[in-house]
Amino acid sequence: MRILANHHDVEDVLIDSFTKVFNNIKRLEYRGENSLNKWIKTIVINESIRYVNARNKIKYDDDLPEYEMNTVFDSDLTGIDVEQVYSLIEAMPAGYRMVFNLFAIEGYSHKEISEMLNITENTSKSQLRKARMNIIEKLSKIKKYGNE
Repeated sequence: MRILANHHDVEDVLIDSFTKVFNNIKRLEYRGENSLNKWIKTIVINESIRYVNARNKIKYDDDLPEYEMNTVFDSDLTGIDVEQVYSLIEAMPAGYRMVFNLFAIEGYSHKEISEMLNITENTSKSQLRKARMNIIEKLSKIKKYGNE
């Protein structure tokens, strides 16, 4: 859901992903306690990215200047509901949402993201910065004005 943000798309990707898991289970190499979980997670993420790329040609915004990427936004966002944050992430443009989730939630580096999405590392950094600013701006409005 974090990458696709559409329930029907998620169902399609999960079906494709688990078909791929079951068809390739013999290729799984045991590398420790969480190797199965990590393997399945990697397949689902890659299938999600393939799905988005096949159906939507994502347009990634131009890179931000380096000085803008280092700007820090400080705001008190205590009391914001986690569900509100998830809703804001789902509503973000696809490029922002994908990079934000891969970096902030899944823990991939900008280098890994750039390879997965076929973009530059600077574009990945820029999309992450814009996604963060998008979330902070909307959360600040919610904090200031309440639910819209």
